[in-house]
Amino acid sequence: MKNNLSMINYGVIKNMKRTLLQLVGRVLLAALFVFPMASIHADTTFVNVDLVPTGTLTGTVLLSGQSTHNGIIIYVSGTNIVGASDVSGNYTIVGVPYGTYTLTATKAGYLDEIIPGVTVTSAGQVVTVATKTLSPNADTETRMFGDALRQYSYNDYSGAIVSLRALITANPSGQYAAAAQYRVGLAFSQLNENDSAIAAMTDLITTYPSDSLVPDAYYWRGVYKDNKLDHSGALADFQFIIANYSSSPIASRAQYRLGRVYEALNDYTQAINAYHNVESNFPSSPDIAAAIYNVAWIYYTHDVYDSAIIEYNKLLTNYSTTDEAAKASYYKGMSYYNQENLTQAVTEFNSSITNYPAGSKIVDAWYYRTLCKYDLESYTYLDAKADFQSIITNFPSSDRVAHSRYYLGSCEYALGNTATAISLYQDFLASEPNNDWVPNAYYKIASAYYFGANDYTNALNAYTTYYNLYPDGKQAGEAHYWAGRCQERLGFDALAVDEYCIVITSYPNCSKVADAISRRDGLGVTTCP
Repeated sequence: MKNNLSMINYGVIKNMKRTLLQLVGRVLLAALFVFPMASIHADTTFVNVDLVPTGTLTGTVLLSGQSTHNGIIIYVSGTNIVGASDVSGNYTIVGVPYGTYTLTATKAGYLDEIIPGVTVTSAGQVVTVATKTLSPNADTETRMFGDALRQYSYNDYSGAIVSLRALITANPSGQYAAAAQYRVGLAFSQLNENDSAIAAMTDLITTYPSDSLVPDAYYWRGVYKDNKLDHSGALADFQFIIANYSSSPIASRAQYRLGRVYEALNDYTQAINAYHNVESNFPSSPDIAAAIYNVAWIYYTHDVYDSAIIEYNKLLTNYSTTDEAAKASYYKGMSYYNQENLTQAVTEFNSSITNYPAGSKIVDAWYYRTLCKYDLESYTYLDAKADFQSIITNFPSSDRVAHSRYYLGSCEYALGNTATAISLYQDFLASEPNNDWVPNAYYKIASAYYFGANDYTNALNAYTTYYNLYPDGKQAGEAHYWAGRCQERLGFDALAVDEYCIVITSYPNCSKVADAISRRDGLGVTTCP
């Protein structure tokens, strides 16, 4: 039977080593005298008596903020033994001699994690090592933040939120953590998720109270509350900024937003005060022109035209190159128009057209200037006609074109060109069949036939068309009355009486009721059926 010394327990203690050497030496010496050399080589197993007991290390290492954790290297100090993590961050290191070690977990782009005091005490022992998480280093944080901002800039707001939150989770106290939290709020707002945006800004305020972005977080939280019609909450945030961060660049924006919120609450006195404070307390505010314009608009919409004109003048004098100035120039003209100071209105509309030819109100300025010319004796109907035609020619897609077409007919009618006027009204009906002034055009055609052309047959047909199409129209009673006049002129007195009686009985508030009674009575009929 062979002596298979390779089966010796490797757990033998060190002080047996000398005895084993002596024993093996004696066995080999005896074999030299008893057996041939070839036999010794065939039957002898050599033992490495330097072997020591080993164990296994197992554990988990993670990458902060990441969903996969493979590729982390774990070094066992004082040895050339290493391990590597799998996708879940798990690792197993076998063949670790007994003793106490320090492990180092490392991966490019992350800060090393040191795990001291890991001890193997017996052969075959499996030691479970405490879980560790590697935080990204400064270069990795910069890259992660840049990647998230790139997603944001490409309107991938959902992806940006995921990336930004991963950065925050990876290192909540890192150099980009507060900025990442701020961007999370902005991204949610772009997705119209105001509740989540408010929560994100609140997290920034509470988690990073000393960060320079806190005033901005209060501001945007106020804006998102305002979007949700939480006006009291918005006011609180804006007022907090003004009271506590008055030197912050965002304070002027908060002051302006106060005015907006007060307007939404219909508290116009407070709104005007808030806007005036933008002017007085934040003269460099980017919202100052808008603040002045909004004050003027409040006055304008409440028919306080003199005060509106003062504010519009202030804006035009000091901020003439702003978008608000272009609108102010137009509404200054409208203020005079509404005061029926048409001559001054023409002057202001001329200024608006000349100084702001690309302004959003350019077509309106043309249109109302032309209306002023139409009504002013200092201008001819030819002047007004030319302006209406210019609007049609130069601004063909404007919603002012339809009414300009209508007024072309009115200009021709006023000039005594009845046939041309009727033709232009008919063109208006053909080109603008759904316009709100279509009923007026039908009525104008009937009046042109009656008063301009003395064509009572066509006038009767036109008046009949009007009241059949619009029995509840504002001129339906008048149309019946003039239809009666047409019937009289055409010699149909009985039919005329029928029309007058319709006016009397069906349209008692019509301005022609008294005339209808008089005409009926004149035809020998004193009652209506």
